[in-house]
Amino acid sequence: MNQPIFRTQLVALCSATLFALAAGAATLDFQLLTWNDANATASLASAVGRKPSATMPNPSDWLVFTADDAVLAAPNNPAGAVSHNFVDITGGGGPGFNLAPSLTGTLELRLEPVAESEWAIAVTGLAYTGQANALQAMNQFLVTPGSPAATHSPFNVDGQGNTGQWRATAADNWAIQYVLDFYFATSADGDPSPTDTDATFNDKLQSGFLIPVSQLTTVGLGAVGLDDPLDFHSRDFKQYLLEAIVPRLPPDATYLLVTQMAKIHPDYAEPGLPITINALVGNTTIAFTTHTLAAPPEFLSLRVADGRPVLRFTGGAAQAYEILRSADLRVWETLTQPTLTYPETGVVEWTDAGAHADHAFYRVRTITP
Repeated sequence: MNQPIFRTQLVALCSATLFALAAGAATLDFQLLTWNDANATASLASAVGRKPSATMPNPSDWLVFTADDAVLAAPNNPAGAVSHNFVDITGGGGPGFNLAPSLTGTLELRLEPVAESEWAIAVTGLAYTGQANALQAMNQFLVTPGSPAATHSPFNVDGQGNTGQWRATAADNWAIQYVLDFYFATSADGDPSPTDTDATFNDKLQSGFLIPVSQLTTVGLGAVGLDDPLDFHSRDFKQYLLEAIVPRLPPDATYLLVTQMAKIHPDYAEPGLPITINALVGNTTIAFTTHTLAAPPEFLSLRVADGRPVLRFTGGAAQAYEILRSADLRVWETLTQPTLTYPETGVVEWTDAGAHADHAFYRVRTITP
């Protein structure tokens, strides 16, 4: 990426490397995390235990792995998946959970800044697949307006919503939440394809955090009150992230997403399935992206007004910026809170009230998490 450098001496314009992230909406594609361990098909290792199985002994331990969980048999987790749904067919809660589909797949989020540290979220894609048990597949798909799951009234799902917000600061614990309309397609009736709708969920809240991978350190996690959102995990969650999750992220991962859905009833369940509208279903999603919120600002103009350089570039009031100034392209001064104006939509203007040299060079950095 190229970052513009603006020179105030008449009309001279130079270019240099852009190394900041920019404002504007961005689409991030997330991949559900898998261990990729050599023994993932035999058992799913972790920092403190094993993947939970059908005989969950402690209802407060339903996140991913705790020491008292039973080992999930290899056929139930062929991809070494970390994310999972858990299903209590009887709807009784507690240790009655007898399905724990281990999920792989993708999630697509559209993010747009609405304030300096707040981003609006739209879920624009979701396709998960997993094993309900050794013989049955349970796939999960997003419902959008007009899709087949939203046009059949007994399904009780409209496809509207799929939105939320992200509080993108450590002070807000990187909190993210959004509602989802989704459905299951299982092989219990012989058809786990996207055209099959076996159970639906309308406006179900997913809550958690979206944290920059750069903050997944002892120091970074020490600055936040980070825990699994619904307390499904009874042990040290930060330690779990540092010891079990971080080492398995790819080197180019940029953000880690962890969300959970509380144990709720489906809005519809196809007659004859093991799942009914009285069953309880919850989930944990752990995913990463290698994408960024990058979209570099574009240089629009540079002029001198009343003896002061006036710089214009693309952007908006919801985004924070730094401006760097140099007299020689070697030593740069960072102006961390420049006074900006917005003469028209999509345009940012800044007047350098401190420039006194014959010439100066400028860089603009957008500040994003």
